[in-house]
Amino acid sequence: MPPSASTRYEEYSKSEVAFIEAELKDWFLSRRFAMERNMALKNALDAGNFTGLSIANAELPAAQKVLWSDLVQGRPELEDTLSTNAKAMKVDMYMKTFKDSTDLDHPCRIPGSQYLQCVQEGFKEKAQVRQTKCLPTFNTFDACRKGVLQQQAAAMENAMVKQDIMDRRAKALFERRSILLDTRAC
Repeated sequence: MPPSASTRYEEYSKSEVAFIEAELKDWFLSRRFAMERNMALKNALDAGNFTGLSIANAELPAAQKVLWSDLVQGRPELEDTLSTNAKAMKVDMYMKTFKDSTDLDHPCRIPGSQYLQCVQEGFKEKAQVRQTKCLPTFNTFDACRKGVLQQQAAAMENAMVKQDIMDRRAKALFERRSILLDTRAC
């Protein structure tokens, strides 16, 4: 005698619940692994006083935060109120910070180095003269920085969309699992 419809449905719902639970477990483990990996990376970078383009490291010393902010968002410049030695030190700090934070393949390495080299060569001049002389190289460097920031924003948006899709799928699976378990219990 063939199995009844209720028996077939019972077998079907058991196998579907098992499939859904495996999918939910995979989703949970993927999210958990990603979270732990990202936290470990953040802690390692924070311990080394690394900061990203958003300058989100609270432990970063104030002097480095200002230098990094100028390199990422502002304009690395030397104030006329500084002594000649202080200007030379500041531009050297800009150069060191920039070169230490970009590898040779970084798209802004060359334009940034050219701008900072222009500032370094004209550190004895007045700020107005130096700005006029270095403006073309700064514009190229600034366009490159903005491009990198746009790439980062697009990558972040993509990652958030993918994560949201995965989370919504997991929510739908969880709801389907609840429905199947409720109908099995009846």
